Amino acid sequence: MSPTSLKALAKQYDGRISILFSLGRNGIMYRDTQIDYIGKYDFCEEDIEKLFALATDMEIYHYDYSDMKEDEGLEFYAVVHAWHALSQFEVAEAKQLFVDWFEFYDFDNPDDWMITAFRVLIRPYRSEMFDYITSYVQDSSHSEWVRMEYIEVIKDMYEAKEINLEQLNTFLDKVLSTSNNPIVNAGAISVCMDHRLTEHHERIKQCFEQKAVDIDHIGDLEDVEIKMGLRTERETERELTELQKAFEPYREDFARILGMQEEGATPYISTEPKIGRNDPCLCGSGKKYKKCCMNK
Repeated sequence: MSPTSLKALAKQYDGRISILFSLGRNGIMYRDTQIDYIGKYDFCEEDIEKLFALATDMEIYHYDYSDMKEDEGLEFYAVVHAWHALSQFEVAEAKQLFVDWFEFYDFDNPDDWMITAFRVLIRPYRSEMFDYITSYVQDSSHSEWVRMEYIEVIKDMYEAKEINLEQLNTFLDKVLSTSNNPIVNAGAISVCMDHRLTEHHERIKQCFEQKAVDIDHIGDLEDVEIKMGLRTERETERELTELQKAFEPYREDFARILGMQEEGATPYISTEPKIGRNDPCLCGSGKKYKKCCMNK
C-alpha cells in the first residue's frame, strides 16, 4: 500500500474521529496522563461505531511506517488512540478485543503497542477478570511474558483495592507452588518484594533452590530478602550474570531515570536517555526494554 492509499484510508474517518489522526504519541506514552477523549474532544456514544472500526483497522495499523519521520505516520497512533477512547467508554466488546489481541501478539513484534498499553486499556474491565487471570497464569502452555504481564494486572488490582490481601496471597501461592517457569516466578516474587509479603518466603526459597527464578529480572535470593525487609545486608558477594555484567555500566543512568519518574508520570516508553523498545534494558537485566522495565 502506498502513502497515498494510507491517506485515503484515513480520510474515511471524518468528524470527531479525524482528531485522532493529529495526536501522535500525545497522551499514550504516560500511564497517568491519559487524554480525556470525552471531556476534551466531546466524543460521545455516537462515535463508538467508528472508533471500533478504527481500532480494528489492520490496514492502517500494519502499514510499514519504517521509512517515515517521527512527525509522520500519525495514522498508526490514531488506531492506538481509538483503543484508549473505547476503554474510556467502557465498551463491552472492547474488553474482548483487548484480551484477544494481547494474548495473541508476539512480544518480539516491534509494534506491539497493545502489550505496551494493555494494563491501562483493561483497567475498566479487570475487576471481573480475577478468576480468569488466575487460571491463565497457571497454564504453562501460554506465553511466559503474557502470564507475567497478567501478574502485573493482578498487582494493579490489589493496589486499586479491587481485590483484597487474601485474594492476592492465594493467587501468589498458587503461582509459586505450581510454576517452574523462571520468568513467571520472578513476576510473582517481584509482587512479594514490592509489598513485603513475607508469608511467601518459604515458597520463594524453594523456587530459588529449584533454580526456577529469573535472577536477571529480580536478583538473587539475598536481593529479594533485603527488598522484603528480611535482612538488612548481604552475607555473600553478589555474583552478576554475564548479561548483568554487560549492562552494569548503565546502572547509574537507570537509577537516575527511576528517580525522575518518581517525581512525575510513569512513562510507557522512556525518552531520556533515548532507548528503543527492543534495546537492552538499562537496568542490566539483559532483557529487551519492553520485556523488563518499560511498564514499571
